[in-house]
Formats: sequence, structure tokens, C-alpha cells
Amino acid sequence: MTNLRRRFDEWLASLSERDRRAVNVGALLSLIILITATVLTVVLESTSAVERVATKRLLLAELPTLRDREQRLRRLGGDVNLPLERLVKRILSQHDIDATVEVQSNSSIRLRATAASFDSVIDTLGDLEAVSISVRRSALTATTAGRVDVDMELQKSGS
Repeated sequence: MTNLRRRFDEWLASLSERDRRAVNVGALLSLIILITATVLTVVLESTSAVERVATKRLLLAELPTLRDREQRLRRLGGDVNLPLERLVKRILSQHDIDATVEVQSNSSIRLRATAASFDSVIDTLGDLEAVSISVRRSALTATTAGRVDVDMELQKSGS
């Protein structure tokens, strides 16, 4: 290493004053460019890592919802492709809700139940959401402890 250093010093000494300044300025500019490129690379990689972490956090936040939807769909089995009326009746029967289900002229479903278990109604709403059935209008009226009268209009999402 000392031999290399000595040869470099000899070469630098053999240059004219103007050429030595040019070499020094070039070395300084090269060092500045190298440092700038290194800092930019670190910043870009850091930003990229922060974005990846944010994406992973969003996925983790959605995981319980996705798991719940998957469990609900698994419980319904292959019945998710049934016509809307039959699908709603199937979900209601899984939650022991005795309701009248009527097909409306606008392709929606109206369901009415009396003294249904509030917890069953909430579970039913989760299953309906899992199969992309949305509530257009609803009315829940408390009757006795833990029981409600239900009047809802349902529609397949996107319809």
C-alpha cells in the first residue's frame, strides 16, 4: 500500500500546478457525487421500506375481517351462488330466525321477523355482508330483552 501511495505522490508531483488543481477539484467533485449518491440511495431505500411496512400493517389490520369473511363463506359452503331469495332464507335458517321473505318489484328482498334474537340478527347481517348482500333499509324495534322485530330491505351489492 505504501508503494502505491509513493507512486501516486510521485505522479502528482510530476504534474503542473494547474493539473494538480484539476486533479484535486476532480477528486473533491467525485467525493461529493459519491456521498450524494450514497445518501440518496439510503433515503430511497428507507422510504421504500417505510412504504412496505405501511402496506404490511394495512394487510394485518384487514386480516381479522378477511378471516371472519372466510369463516362465514366456509359455513355457507357452495350456497353463495343461490338466487337472492333462497340465499337469504338459507342464512336466516342458519341463525334460527323465522322470517317472511318477499321478493320486491325492484329485485330486492324484504324480510320481516318478530321477536328475533338480537345476536342472531347481528350474525345474520355479517353473513349477508360476506356474500355481498347489502341492507338498503332497515328497522329494528326492541320487544323484550334481547329480542327485536326486524323489517329490512336487502339487495345484492352491485345490483
